[in-house]
Amino acid sequence: MERLLNREFSITETHSFEKEENFAIRKTSAGLGWRLAFMSVQEEGPYKASFPPSPDILICIVNCGYLRGRISVNGCKHSLDGGPGSVIIIPDKQAFDVSVESIIGTTHFYIRRRLLDEVAQSIFGDDLPAPPIRFTATTFDPVLEQLCNAVRKTLDDPDVSTSYVNFLVKAVAAYLVKNHAGERPEAPHAGKLTARQLRHIREFIDARLGERLTLAQVADEFGLSADHFGRVFKQCAGVTLYQFIIRCRVDRARHLLEETGMPIIEIAQECGFADQVHLTRAFRRIVGTTPAAYRKACSRS
Repeated sequence: MERLLNREFSITETHSFEKEENFAIRKTSAGLGWRLAFMSVQEEGPYKASFPPSPDILICIVNCGYLRGRISVNGCKHSLDGGPGSVIIIPDKQAFDVSVESIIGTTHFYIRRRLLDEVAQSIFGDDLPAPPIRFTATTFDPVLEQLCNAVRKTLDDPDVSTSYVNFLVKAVAAYLVKNHAGERPEAPHAGKLTARQLRHIREFIDARLGERLTLAQVADEFGLSADHFGRVFKQCAGVTLYQFIIRCRVDRARHLLEETGMPIIEIAQECGFADQVHLTRAFRRIVGTTPAAYRKACSRS
């Protein structure tokens, strides 16, 4: 666990619900030395608010009262409708808008995303990050509720050790990975990439041809170091990732030259080339002619 942050998980790293009206915190883990998680117990609502993405996962549990409201995630609206024991899971890097229309008692439990990665690697025996956690609105999950309640009870025990809390938090993280996560990507093994993985790489690159792509960005899709991924990719594709990206850009340029009347300078920008000269050089090297000559030849056929 050495890779995790060594400082205490602070309330300043949360969504800052405490700044909203009608939100009264009763107790928190502040000052207890928790590094892997942050917990607060409060009475909240009614209120409306918008929250930016957090790098960590939030689990919200209704302790008392009946939750009524709405939450909007990725442009999709969901009803919040549940009594004590209802669980809401907000994934990391997920902005949301929420409207709480009733007064409820809740527990907010934040878990570091990096802990989930550590736990997933231990469970599955590889170097991949944890799969993405799914958004969940007011579901009933008695196991998750009880695991979180076990952590909450330590807030009232001044003699409990942080090691004990860490074990409980890791149990929650493991449960999330196994029961509330999406599909894991395949990892390259023994210096090989499957056809599915190569398609994934191509799709990832094609969606970002207009951007400045780096080896590290693509390697991160597989949770691997840039050096290791670069070696595996070249062994399988026969070219470096940079050379492959240039070929993908030339392929896109060929399509635009054939199917559109876009000026060549605009095609260069659309395909991620620095300028028309850069496009022309790469196009001549791979296709054997210039973009202008290629378009002219296509118009005759």
